[in-house]
Amino acid sequence: MPHIARTVVIPSAGIGQRLDRFTRDYNKAMCTLGSKPIISYILEKFTQEDEIIILTGYKGDLLKQVIRCCYPEWNNISFIDVDIFEGPGSGLGYSLSKAYDRLQKPFIFWSNDTVIEEDISAFDYSENWLLGASMAGIFNPESYRHADVHEGLVSKVLPKGEYDRSGCSTFPYVGVSFIKDYRDFWKVYQEDPELFIVAGESAGLNRLRRIHFYETKTWIDTGNKITLEKYKQIYNSKMEETILEKPNEAIWFIDNHVVKFHLDETFISDRIFRASQILNKKMSESRLSLPTILTHTKNVFVYHRAKGVVASSVGNNSLFMDILQRFFTSAETENISSEQAYNIYLDFYKNKTLKRIKEYCLMFEDNDLPININGLECLSCVEIISSLDWKKLSEKGVFSKNSHGDFHLDNLLYDKASDTITMLDWRQNFGAENYIGDIYYDFAKIWHGLIINHKMVKDNLFSVTQLTKNEVEIDINRTFIDTEREKLLIVFLKNSRFSLDHAWFLTVLIFLNIAACHIYPYSKFLFLLGKYLLNQLRDSRINERDLLEKND
Repeated sequence: MPHIARTVVIPSAGIGQRLDRFTRDYNKAMCTLGSKPIISYILEKFTQEDEIIILTGYKGDLLKQVIRCCYPEWNNISFIDVDIFEGPGSGLGYSLSKAYDRLQKPFIFWSNDTVIEEDISAFDYSENWLLGASMAGIFNPESYRHADVHEGLVSKVLPKGEYDRSGCSTFPYVGVSFIKDYRDFWKVYQEDPELFIVAGESAGLNRLRRIHFYETKTWIDTGNKITLEKYKQIYNSKMEETILEKPNEAIWFIDNHVVKFHLDETFISDRIFRASQILNKKMSESRLSLPTILTHTKNVFVYHRAKGVVASSVGNNSLFMDILQRFFTSAETENISSEQAYNIYLDFYKNKTLKRIKEYCLMFEDNDLPININGLECLSCVEIISSLDWKKLSEKGVFSKNSHGDFHLDNLLYDKASDTITMLDWRQNFGAENYIGDIYYDFAKIWHGLIINHKMVKDNLFSVTQLTKNEVEIDINRTFIDTEREKLLIVFLKNSRFSLDHAWFLTVLIFLNIAACHIYPYSKFLFLLGKYLLNQLRDSRINERDLLEKND
């Protein structure tokens, strides 16, 4: 049966205030669910033959970038900017009115926070229809409009708060409907535009003479914070990849492409630049590579999904040693002045870590006051870091343009057939000197990934227990393989020209540094772990060498 082209309008102008932190910097259609942004689950219900109209307002430019990069060949997607999307005069009806001229024909209305699994081509497009859900499992039915249904037909779309408490005749309206009789739909806008602006599409639906009712069994309301968090966990558990969610960036998988999004435009531009600079011939000869960037915008870049498996999933210790050998012996070092080295250490290690600690405390309403962690009386991290001799520390640095910047096993794909390693998620810059990084930072990143890796976080194998106001206990369940690899890393460092002590010190700093980049409660665990380890290094009872030799 040939495909009949359809028109769909997806309002995405609103600020999504029900989602709180998820939409602080994002349009809600960009929120991640499993391996994709929410808008993908909607768009992929349609084909390139269909006409897709997206109404944009809040964070509209970001949403446009994401859609264009995720679906570069979809020329059937167009955008209409909504000038008023919050405050007086705004509303779903106002957003729809901006598409009035384009919707003088039958069309599908689809809320940008509604995800369903049903095949919509099975619905009857010879009549108007509306999609609703069972009240079972809906913990706050009063927050939805309901369809009053009798003998398979919708008699009325009720205002929020009005519904049959017995659940016999009303069904929550999920925000998906097909308007065949579009002239009748638009009459309310023509006759009573104020009502249409406030009530939205439901005002138009109530002008239709006959609406068939379909019930979905798979509805996910991603515009609801509690529901979104619940289904994030469900979808993440089904993913082959393990991606740790961060508040300012996202990684999505669309077909055979990887899409990287970041709020900071400099992050994207610098990362693209370093992609052309990070590899030299010597590293290529060691069969190390980066994925080729296919396209990019200000906040997004896209590359082909590389072949191979994540190196952390390969329990082959000889491969781990091979990775260390390949990378750390092939990166060419740079001779820089002591002043340059000092500036890098001040900017990239000291100042950035202090800034990140401050960001963490503000973001999660925590503090850096003295506290007892696992029985150790811990001082302020800021106090310890500020007291260090950063000039002396910078003299230990080993600098290279080839430094990766996030070199851990979850960011390395190993392809056994070609014996090649693809390095993912390379760092965009290294502070004051931008593109020259400290090789020790890569040692620290791989070490921190052996202490706590992505899968351990995904499986919640860490804990934070508040014993009293000033006492806390932290713990983590590590794997045997990772502890074995940590021993091998220590042996590698001892047999190299690098300092074991210095690599460990920077590993400790990393935990403090990245706490603000992750979501709660993992963020709190990282901060407390970093604070605990930093105080261990400072504590006269446990010197740095004794701590490390326990791993021999």
